[in-house]
Amino acid sequence: MTDPRALGPNVVGPRVLVCAPVLPHWDGGRFFGPVIRRLTELGCRIEVVDTLSRLDDSVTSVADLAARWATEAQEADLVAGNALGGAVVQALLPTLDAVPVLLVSAPTKADHTLASRLASIVEADDLTASLRRLAELVAPQGTSVPTTPPVPEDETARRRIAGGMRLLYDLDLTANVLSYQGPLSQFVGERSQLVTAEHVVGEVVVVPGAGMRPQHDRPEFVIDHLDRFVKENLSR
Repeated sequence: MTDPRALGPNVVGPRVLVCAPVLPHWDGGRFFGPVIRRLTELGCRIEVVDTLSRLDDSVTSVADLAARWATEAQEADLVAGNALGGAVVQALLPTLDAVPVLLVSAPTKADHTLASRLASIVEADDLTASLRRLAELVAPQGTSVPTTPPVPEDETARRRIAGGMRLLYDLDLTANVLSYQGPLSQFVGERSQLVTAEHVVGEVVVVPGAGMRPQHDRPEFVIDHLDRFVKENLSR
């Protein structure tokens, strides 16, 4: 094992693939900003992908979408995923060679509560209502979310939200996680209103006070655990 922090400036470090969550528009990786910055500091090469960029009408399950990213995942030294991106990573576990896996707010299995809350985002009357509902559910429970101004209707954004979230309604990747031979760690927000500890299996790190975006709600907590996970599990 090599600590990535020991890598010199001209040494090519471990390759990390990060799969994005459902985003109405691609944000260039800002959704994972604190984690990406820390992994870069640790000497990693980061490839952040817009998971939904390979979604089309032929994709009817998370497994279908995961198959579109299999090549990239199999070439990585560490695979990470956030929310839907993390579900895609879990669907890919049988194809991975025991590499370290890092998941943030990534459902392994859905229940009626999770499916109905996702549906409330998808079935909102318009894009403004959909984004407001998303913001409410992403925030930690009990947090007041500021009212945002209306946004123009955008068919692409609506299609991305609906297409991505519907894939999670009947999700169950339990067998993949329980049979995985590599190191796998999950971060779940203590006050998440969507993915909770009930929706994941395996090693779970519950982030105090955080919602669906613990990397932004409690970055120092997440980075502390990330450092240990990388040091213990990521080899060059």
